[in-house]
Amino acid sequence: MAAPQNPQNVRLGLLARRLVRAVAEHTRQELARQGFADLRPVHNALFAHLSGGGARITDVAAGLGVTKQAVTSLVDELERNGYVERIADPSDGRAKIVKLTARGRNAARVALRAAQRMDHRWVAVVGADRLAELKVTLSELVQAAEATNREAGGRNG
Repeated sequence: MAAPQNPQNVRLGLLARRLVRAVAEHTRQELARQGFADLRPVHNALFAHLSGGGARITDVAAGLGVTKQAVTSLVDELERNGYVERIADPSDGRAKIVKLTARGRNAARVALRAAQRMDHRWVAVVGADRLAELKVTLSELVQAAEATNREAGGRNG
Protein backbone atom coordinates (compact mmCIF):
# COMPACT_ATOMS: atom_id res chain seq x y z
CA MET A 1 0.00 0.00 0.00
CA ALA A 2 1.33 3.43 -0.97
CA ALA A 3 2.17 5.96 1.72
CA PRO A 4 -0.48 8.65 2.19
CA GLN A 5 0.20 11.81 0.24
CA ASN A 6 1.12 14.94 2.20
CA PRO A 7 -2.12 17.00 2.35
CA GLN A 8 -0.12 20.15 1.63
CA ASN A 9 0.69 18.69 -1.79
CA VAL A 10 -2.94 18.00 -2.71
CA ARG A 11 -5.11 20.66 -4.34
CA LEU A 12 -7.77 21.99 -2.00
CA GLY A 13 -10.53 21.30 -4.52
CA LEU A 14 -9.64 17.59 -4.55
CA LEU A 15 -9.70 17.41 -0.75
CA ALA A 16 -13.01 19.27 -0.65
CA ARG A 17 -14.49 16.92 -3.26
CA ARG A 18 -13.41 13.86 -1.23
CA LEU A 19 -14.93 15.35 1.91
CA VAL A 20 -18.22 16.11 0.16
CA ARG A 21 -18.34 12.57 -1.26
CA ALA A 22 -17.66 11.05 2.18
CA VAL A 23 -20.45 13.09 3.78
CA ALA A 24 -22.83 12.27 0.94
CA GLU A 25 -22.08 8.56 1.28
CA HIS A 26 -22.53 8.65 5.06
CA THR A 27 -25.87 10.41 4.60
CA ARG A 28 -26.96 8.01 1.83
CA GLN A 29 -26.20 5.01 4.04
CA GLU A 30 -28.12 6.47 6.96
CA LEU A 31 -31.10 7.33 4.76
CA ALA A 32 -31.11 3.78 3.37
CA ARG A 33 -31.02 2.33 6.90
CA GLN A 34 -34.02 4.49 7.82
CA GLY A 35 -36.12 3.40 4.82
CA PHE A 36 -35.21 6.10 2.31
CA ALA A 37 -32.98 4.09 -0.03
CA ASP A 38 -34.40 5.82 -3.11
CA LEU A 39 -32.88 9.19 -2.18
CA ARG A 40 -29.65 10.52 -3.66
CA PRO A 41 -27.39 13.34 -2.43
CA VAL A 42 -28.91 15.81 -4.89
CA HIS A 43 -32.27 15.26 -3.20
CA ASN A 44 -30.81 16.37 0.13
CA ALA A 45 -29.66 19.63 -1.45
CA LEU A 46 -33.18 20.22 -2.72
CA PHE A 47 -34.68 19.37 0.70
CA ALA A 48 -32.53 22.07 2.29
CA HIS A 49 -34.17 24.66 0.03
CA LEU A 50 -37.66 23.42 0.92
CA SER A 51 -37.24 23.03 4.67
CA GLY A 52 -38.46 26.55 5.42
CA GLY A 53 -42.00 25.75 4.32
CA GLY A 54 -41.49 25.33 0.61
CA ALA A 55 -40.30 27.34 -2.37
CA ARG A 56 -40.95 27.96 -6.03
CA ILE A 57 -38.99 25.84 -8.48
CA THR A 58 -37.33 28.94 -9.93
CA ASP A 59 -36.07 29.95 -6.47
CA VAL A 60 -34.74 26.45 -5.77
CA ALA A 61 -32.99 26.40 -9.16
CA ALA A 62 -31.34 29.75 -8.41
CA GLY A 63 -30.28 28.57 -4.97
CA LEU A 64 -28.78 25.36 -6.32
CA GLY A 65 -27.23 27.04 -9.34
CA VAL A 66 -28.96 24.72 -11.80
CA THR A 67 -31.67 25.07 -14.44
CA LYS A 68 -35.36 25.21 -13.74
CA GLN A 69 -35.71 22.08 -15.90
CA ALA A 70 -33.26 20.16 -13.70
CA VAL A 71 -35.19 21.07 -10.55
CA THR A 72 -38.52 20.27 -12.21
CA SER A 73 -37.20 16.80 -13.06
CA LEU A 74 -36.08 16.24 -9.45
CA VAL A 75 -39.38 17.53 -8.09
CA ASP A 76 -41.32 15.23 -10.44
CA GLU A 77 -39.32 12.26 -9.17
CA LEU A 78 -39.69 13.23 -5.52
CA GLU A 79 -43.40 13.87 -5.96
CA ARG A 80 -43.90 10.38 -7.46
CA ASN A 81 -42.09 8.91 -4.44
CA GLY A 82 -44.13 10.89 -1.91
CA TYR A 83 -41.46 13.30 -0.64
CA VAL A 84 -42.85 16.58 -1.98
CA GLU A 85 -46.11 18.07 -3.15
CA ARG A 86 -46.98 21.08 -5.27
CA ILE A 87 -49.49 23.57 -3.90
CA ALA A 88 -50.84 26.85 -5.23
CA ASP A 89 -48.74 29.88 -4.31
CA PRO A 90 -51.03 32.08 -2.22
CA SER A 91 -49.34 35.21 -3.60
CA ASP A 92 -49.72 34.15 -7.26
CA GLY A 93 -52.39 31.66 -8.28
CA ARG A 94 -50.50 30.75 -11.45
CA ALA A 95 -47.37 29.69 -9.58
CA LYS A 96 -46.75 26.59 -7.49
CA ILE A 97 -44.89 26.13 -4.25
CA VAL A 98 -43.06 22.84 -3.71
CA LYS A 99 -43.37 21.64 -0.12
CA LEU A 100 -42.03 18.64 1.75
CA THR A 101 -44.63 16.05 2.70
CA ALA A 102 -44.47 14.27 6.06
CA ARG A 103 -42.29 11.62 4.38
CA GLY A 104 -40.04 14.34 2.98
CA ARG A 105 -39.73 16.06 6.36
CA ASN A 106 -38.80 12.73 7.98
CA ALA A 107 -36.13 12.08 5.35
CA ALA A 108 -34.79 15.62 5.72
CA ARG A 109 -34.50 15.10 9.50
CA VAL A 110 -32.59 11.84 9.00
CA ALA A 111 -30.21 13.57 6.57
CA LEU A 112 -29.71 16.51 8.93
CA ARG A 113 -28.95 14.20 11.86
CA ALA A 114 -26.41 12.33 9.72
CA ALA A 115 -24.70 15.60 8.83
CA GLN A 116 -24.71 16.67 12.48
CA ARG A 117 -23.07 13.38 13.46
CA MET A 118 -20.32 14.09 10.94
CA ASP A 119 -19.82 17.54 12.48
CA HIS A 120 -19.50 15.94 15.93
CA ARG A 121 -17.02 13.44 14.58
CA TRP A 122 -14.96 16.23 13.05
CA VAL A 123 -14.92 18.05 16.39
CA ALA A 124 -13.60 14.86 17.95
CA VAL A 125 -10.86 14.67 15.30
CA VAL A 126 -9.65 18.30 15.11
CA GLY A 127 -11.35 20.08 18.02
CA ALA A 128 -14.12 22.68 18.06
CA ASP A 129 -11.82 25.68 17.63
CA ARG A 130 -9.99 24.28 14.59
CA LEU A 131 -13.28 23.20 13.00
CA ALA A 132 -14.76 26.68 13.54
CA GLU A 133 -11.63 28.24 12.03
CA LEU A 134 -11.83 25.87 9.07
CA LYS A 135 -15.46 26.82 8.43
CA VAL A 136 -14.56 30.52 8.42
CA THR A 137 -11.62 29.88 6.09
CA LEU A 138 -13.68 27.77 3.70
CA SER A 139 -16.42 30.40 3.67
CA GLU A 140 -13.86 33.04 2.72
CA LEU A 141 -12.47 30.81 -0.03
CA VAL A 142 -15.96 30.12 -1.41
CA GLN A 143 -16.73 33.84 -1.51
CA ALA A 144 -13.44 34.55 -3.29
CA ALA A 145 -14.03 31.76 -5.82
CA GLU A 146 -17.59 32.94 -6.50
CA ALA A 147 -16.37 36.52 -6.98
CA THR A 148 -13.71 35.29 -9.41
CA ASN A 149 -16.36 33.37 -11.35
CA ARG A 150 -18.65 36.41 -11.48
CA GLU A 151 -15.78 38.57 -12.74
CA ALA A 152 -14.80 36.02 -15.37
CA GLY A 153 -18.42 35.70 -16.46
CA GLY A 154 -18.65 39.45 -16.89
CA ARG A 155 -15.56 39.50 -19.08
CA ASN A 156 -16.68 36.55 -21.20
CA GLY A 157 -20.39 37.30 -21.29
